Amino acid sequence: MATQIREELPSPSFMVKPQLLSLDEALALDMGRANRLYADHVNRHMLQIFGILGLDRMDVQAAEGTTLHLTDGRRVLDFSTGMGVVGLGHNHPRIIAAERTCHERRVIDCAKLSPSKLQAALAHNLAQILPDPLDTSFFTTSGAEANEAAMKLAERIQTPKGKHKFLCMRGAFHGKTHGALALTTATDVQQGFLLGVPREHVVYVPYGDIDAMRAAVAAEAMGNGGNSIIAAIIEPIRGTACEVPPPGYLAAFAQLCRENDILSIFDEVKVGTGRTGRFCAFMHENVVPDMVTLAKTLGGGKCAMGAMVTARALFERAYGNRNDCNLHSSTFSGLGESCAVAIETLNTLYDDGLIDNAAEMGRYLEGRLEALKARYPRTLIDVRGRGLFRAIRLNFREDLVAKLIDVSNNPIFLTYQTVLIGAVARQLYDRHNVIVHFQPGARDILHFMPPFIVTRAEIDQLVDGLDEIFDRGIADSALRFVIENARRVLSRPFAKDR
Repeated sequence: MATQIREELPSPSFMVKPQLLSLDEALALDMGRANRLYADHVNRHMLQIFGILGLDRMDVQAAEGTTLHLTDGRRVLDFSTGMGVVGLGHNHPRIIAAERTCHERRVIDCAKLSPSKLQAALAHNLAQILPDPLDTSFFTTSGAEANEAAMKLAERIQTPKGKHKFLCMRGAFHGKTHGALALTTATDVQQGFLLGVPREHVVYVPYGDIDAMRAAVAAEAMGNGGNSIIAAIIEPIRGTACEVPPPGYLAAFAQLCRENDILSIFDEVKVGTGRTGRFCAFMHENVVPDMVTLAKTLGGGKCAMGAMVTARALFERAYGNRNDCNLHSSTFSGLGESCAVAIETLNTLYDDGLIDNAAEMGRYLEGRLEALKARYPRTLIDVRGRGLFRAIRLNFREDLVAKLIDVSNNPIFLTYQTVLIGAVARQLYDRHNVIVHFQPGARDILHFMPPFIVTRAEIDQLVDGLDEIFDRGIADSALRFVIENARRVLSRPFAKDR
């Protein structure tokens, strides 16, 4: 009887291959079906945002250097580069060659039970570039992970002293993992989460105000003559607002930390690895932090790669014995091919003079933006940044636009600023074939982060496009933007769950 029952049972489902798409099929998907799959299985609300900006049908056939080649024949300049990831340009030939070398030589990626030559070489290279005593690296797959590594190293050193707080800047962005999230206030991304560091253990001070920081440290004094602050973390250029601190501020920041037994962490994830015309933005001042975190460009635009670099003496204080040396680790940190790509990235930056080009082209971009500001003083009120991390702050004159467009009952547009900054970004893409970005924490600021290989002619294409948009008037762009999305508002229930 039991045998008969077994014979009647259907074959186990694991014996039948699911209906999987092959790689070739995935690459050949038309955007209509790709978007349906994205909506069903990834994030349909992000798809809506892409659609509002006119990017949901951007079918990139190939990406090379500064250019995205679309299937419809358009060539689009990438002045966003994954918000700074693609510093060398898309699919840089030296990076592709490094990956090919790893494949041809069957280089081991995951080596957990023996030392890695490529990790050792990459750490050596970073030690050669960064100032003493920054000579010891921990590798990660993201900037948030790098900041987590810095925070945990600081805690290991400082919590035995009774210290229990971190100091960070208001409006900072350090990542969305639980620990880094507690130090991220640029947007409302903390909402609804149990933070890895509770709010009562975080001290927030204004960016660029050394007196406010000095007062905050004094307020955290403890009875033993010390203070409660484990470490202070800062972006050498505040990423969301593209804000450069006053001259000498970073040096004063590090000095204040040293005087008060506070470890200093410089988050160079966005602006490091050459973007500002120096390898790190802090190198524009005579200052050295206790820890620096890197990512984005370090992966050559091809690999998820980050690093936390500190002094060997600090690493030893945190993890300096066989029992503790692996207390902080990560499964995919320092994979072979990722390290190989990072090694080649660093060599390419110097061999090809890309850091110098970032400085030169950054000055050219700044000059052209300043000229635009002089031409449209009521529209463009501020030019920000350093090197090839630049931004413009716009005066949208929302009162004037509100007379022309009513978005109060529109489920897509939450604020006039969203309409206006989105309108400028979309017009640059639709009419001038340039991709740029803005961020939720600063909706009046448009960011420009081209690859370090960008040319004057490509910068001219961006600025000439802005010139044409400002000449027609932002209100005109906003009206076009709303009209272009009217069909979306009427025909699709974007604000409702299916």
